[in-house]
Amino acid sequence: MTCRICGARATAWKGRDDVTLYLCGCCGFVSGQASSYVPADERYEGYYRQPVPPAPAGRYGEWLARAEAEVGSGRLLEVGAGSGGFVRAALARGWKVDATEVSDSGLEMLRETGARVFAGDVEAAQYPEGVFDLVVSLEVLEHLPAPLRHLQELWRITRPGGLLLVTTPNFNGLSRWWLGIQWRVIDAEHLGYFTPITLSEALHQVGYKRVRVKSRSLDVLSWRRGTRVTGGGVFDPHASAELRDTVEASKALRVGKTVVNAFLGLAGVGDSLLAWAQR
Repeated sequence: MTCRICGARATAWKGRDDVTLYLCGCCGFVSGQASSYVPADERYEGYYRQPVPPAPAGRYGEWLARAEAEVGSGRLLEVGAGSGGFVRAALARGWKVDATEVSDSGLEMLRETGARVFAGDVEAAQYPEGVFDLVVSLEVLEHLPAPLRHLQELWRITRPGGLLLVTTPNFNGLSRWWLGIQWRVIDAEHLGYFTPITLSEALHQVGYKRVRVKSRSLDVLSWRRGTRVTGGGVFDPHASAELRDTVEASKALRVGKTVVNAFLGLAGVGDSLLAWAQR
């Protein structure tokens, strides 16, 4: 297949019954291709029909405080805003917030926040150039058939000097190295898998300056399950939120988490990538 980042030839590398991974010999990006095609509107339709776990308010507050130190509390866009956890955190801190979402179930909750909501992809919204002080894309890139085009659009609508915040799974994370093709992140709905290098290069390629990419966190629930689960397993957001709250409630666990994240960041092997980029 064609690499979703650079357009070079990518060859089949590893696979399961439901998904095949293709490795680009030119840029090193890994693309995913599901065995059966499901339209995006059907794939994400039921995402938010079930009870939504509480948002990581502390983490969102830290990210917003960092952005405010550089650009103030201006105009913010969250792309693929889901049920609105980040949107609510930003509104509470005085940001003017726009949001996009493709899932009908997510749109219902987003509209309740009071943010200006667009139903559809960010490209279809046709926002003016350079209108946002901060653009946020959390766990979106891995779902897109054309991630570079998506990043180009985010660059276009970010004002000069404004910021982009991106998170996406790290294909070079410890969990992928240990669990391989059975890691839950390897999923038929995920079309692209970034590493610190490929994400940094993609952000620079579309025009961002002062790009800072680091890895963080460990997929503890997948490690508990181990390699006995085939087909990637199923992510339980409520179990993940419960584990997060348990850690936050314990000073010793918080210190341990800080130490672990420091190591993961230095080694580049955390399971999640967090990127800041300035236009």
